[in-house]
Amino acid sequence: MTPSQLLYSQLFILGALFLTAGDMVMMSPFRFDSPSPWWVEVCTAAPRCTYYFGPFDSVQEAQRQQGGYVTDLVLEGAQGIIASTKQCKPQALTMVEEGRIV
Repeated sequence: MTPSQLLYSQLFILGALFLTAGDMVMMSPFRFDSPSPWWVEVCTAAPRCTYYFGPFDSVQEAQRQQGGYVTDLVLEGAQGIIASTKQCKPQALTMVEEGRIV
């Protein structure tokens, strides 16, 4: 195993970092043994979408991040925003009312 492969496998096991296209991307640490991770679910009336952000190890971590996701959607022009934290395993990260999954 090369040093870079070893580093990548260690980072993947820790769940703290992933390497994509040569860039380092920070992620929340996630325990793979967790029965159901925490997610921020944001529903918007216009456009009619449901967004999932996460996963997070704890409800507190999800709640700390929730405001930033809502702010981003407000800046993008979304209206009728309802945000909550929940334990789930979303099938998709973005769903639109017409039934299309993005």
